[in-house]
Amino acid sequence: MPNFDAEKFYNNIADKYRWFFSSQSKFLEHAYDMKPFLEKFNVKTILDCSCGDGIQAIPLAKMGYSVDAGDISINMLKKAMEFANNENVKIDFKQSDFRELEKSFTNKYDCVISLGNSIPHLMTEQDIKKALLSIYNRLNPNGIILVTIRDYDEMLAQKNRFHPMRINDIIDNYRYSILYVFDYLPNSIIFNIVYLIENIETGEKRMEQESVEYNPIKKADFLIYLKETGFTNVEFNGFYIGQK
Repeated sequence: MPNFDAEKFYNNIADKYRWFFSSQSKFLEHAYDMKPFLEKFNVKTILDCSCGDGIQAIPLAKMGYSVDAGDISINMLKKAMEFANNENVKIDFKQSDFRELEKSFTNKYDCVISLGNSIPHLMTEQDIKKALLSIYNRLNPNGIILVTIRDYDEMLAQKNRFHPMRINDIIDNYRYSILYVFDYLPNSIIFNIVYLIENIETGEKRMEQESVEYNPIKKADFLIYLKETGFTNVEFNGFYIGQK
């Protein structure tokens, strides 16, 4: 089986990652979805431990939170720094592996977030718990973790293979369509992104494809992992949440 390396995958898609989303306002909307939890626990400082190109870290910084951010992909971080500079916000971006956050971040935070289905790149229970413990150790007393993961319970029940993500959109002088294709294996799901791209000026058409492997973590299992790591007040309410 091919090695579906997550770092390589995100390095390869960094230039096209924002093609997946309809507008900048959507990023801010998602950040505001977190606000009730952040206010409930009096959060002032945040570490985004899988920040990608800053899709959540930048809106949170614009909302007034003190934000640090890390990601395993250097190309994603370069984009994040570019976007943060364009938005005139200050965020300390560092390349990091969320299984070993202490190697890159020495501060403690009121909240650590991992959004956008990042945890399921970890293919073993051991690695998931290692990441959760690393996050736990970056939290202040009573600090919280916020995580989002795809609904793998539903995905595994339905096993839909094709998901049209964005069809016939235009950005940066390219007309493009994006299709997600899922391959269901006995213990994992291969996530394929297919791009159909047309250069509007030249008329050149091409197809590109990238693939990565996911661990389809079920809700009940992830809640158990949080509890076994030491988190309390563990629940799922749109976000997985646990308190130190």
